[in-house]
Amino acid sequence: MAWSTKRGGPYTPTPLIYGGLLYIVSNNGVLSAWRANTGERLYQQRVGNGGSYSASIVAGDGKIILSSEDGDMAVVKAGPKYELLSQNPAGEVIMATPAISDGVIFVRTGGHVVAIASPAPAK
Repeated sequence: MAWSTKRGGPYTPTPLIYGGLLYIVSNNGVLSAWRANTGERLYQQRVGNGGSYSASIVAGDGKIILSSEDGDMAVVKAGPKYELLSQNPAGEVIMATPAISDGVIFVRTGGHVVAIASPAPAK
């Protein structure tokens, strides 16, 4: 089945399909989730404090990660309802799309490359 919409597409960030849902963040920080196979919009919600978004959405472990040019990284639960799990300040501009590898999120800010991972279990 093919579908399209005339409104709600991003200018810069690339949309993401994850778990059968299409996620789109607009340049002004509005996240929309759609059923990828039917085009049914499930929600449209401003992410955290808003801001400008150039980086594309990434996903893993049931979470959607959005990075704003203001230096905030929002973590949203993947699924048909909007649920902001956390808002994490990086302290610097983020314009590049984060990369995920082996459970580590790599983020390039205006002046650093940061690796974010869960701490290793104590021995």
